Amino acid sequence: MTDAPFDAGLQAERTLLAWRRTCLSLAVAALLVIKLGAAILGFVAGVVGIAVLALAAVAYTVSAARYRRVHREVSAERALPSASGAVTAIAASVLAIAVALAAWMIGDLA
Repeated sequence: MTDAPFDAGLQAERTLLAWRRTCLSLAVAALLVIKLGAAILGFVAGVVGIAVLALAAVAYTVSAARYRRVHREVSAERALPSASGAVTAIAASVLAIAVALAAWMIGDLA
């Protein structure tokens, strides 16, 4: 397998970069949950933040593996694999952040 881009449009490469930006954004959000949420949520902020960091790392790894598979399949003109693993990790991360923010807002109102 060659590492050269398959097509002039570089769709798979752009998709990989978009996933990487999303994972980086989730990691930053997780760090903010830990730092800013610690005063109100305490230990829970750390648990949620670490869980989101782990899910962002999983999504990053899955998206890199998917890119390699897509590149290989497209080069061989076969059907493309699904992206369900990365999508699931991102969705779980966003849900965890939403729960942490809701708990933070409720704790701030009380």
